[in-house]
Amino acid sequence: MEENSLEIQEDIPALLHTARRDRIYTTQEAAAFAFGEQVALVFDDMISRSVPGYLDLQLLVASCAVKFYAEGKAIYDLGCSTGTSLALIAKRLPQCSEIHGIDNSQAMLEQAERKLSQLGVRSQIHLAQGTLQDVPFKESCFMTSNYTLQFLPQADRIPMLEKIFSALTPGGAFLISEKTHPSLPAADAQLIKELHEDFKRQNGYTESEVARKRESLTGVMSPIESNENIKQLNDVGFHTVLPMLQGYSFYSWLCIK
Repeated sequence: MEENSLEIQEDIPALLHTARRDRIYTTQEAAAFAFGEQVALVFDDMISRSVPGYLDLQLLVASCAVKFYAEGKAIYDLGCSTGTSLALIAKRLPQCSEIHGIDNSQAMLEQAERKLSQLGVRSQIHLAQGTLQDVPFKESCFMTSNYTLQFLPQADRIPMLEKIFSALTPGGAFLISEKTHPSLPAADAQLIKELHEDFKRQNGYTESEVARKRESLTGVMSPIESNENIKQLNDVGFHTVLPMLQGYSFYSWLCIK
């Protein structure tokens, strides 16, 4: 296991630093955000420069997959995008051939195919295009969904969490990451928002790029308060919901059945 962990350090550049530079909103007007080919080509760069602690999250996903792995049970990345989490899991669990990635964007899956093939782990992983609400899940020991459920209609969130909970074996785990509305007074929430936007500027985005991206997500992404996220996870049956990472208004929780 330690040897695989060391190999992962060498693979990280191939995982996150091969995407094109994100310049989508340099001149483009703020059309509704979509995970099409234009975004898929720059996604790794975009999310690395926009979401604090993104690499730490990827390493956490792999650690949790190892911790909760059970032979013969499936592992899922729901909203797998370009396959970074899948690649890290496969590297840590070379004995596992039931690693599944689901995404509704064909363009994202094409990037995942390329990345997983380059890293030599494509044969371990099953990729499927479809909406999470419609794709059936196998009995699972570990599932993860990072910054995906926030794009679902509000009415679909609880049924989706129930579906995830049902697919997990007792003792299985679900790692979820979401951008949230902080459960804070308005002035404090505004401060967090301003500091996050400055984080993006320090990562090379201009003021106009930040503004256009923010406008493009309006009505597309539907984050809820962090306290409401926890309540929903408890309500569907997760007896343990552990806070794992926080950066600005981005949270990750490890939920155990």
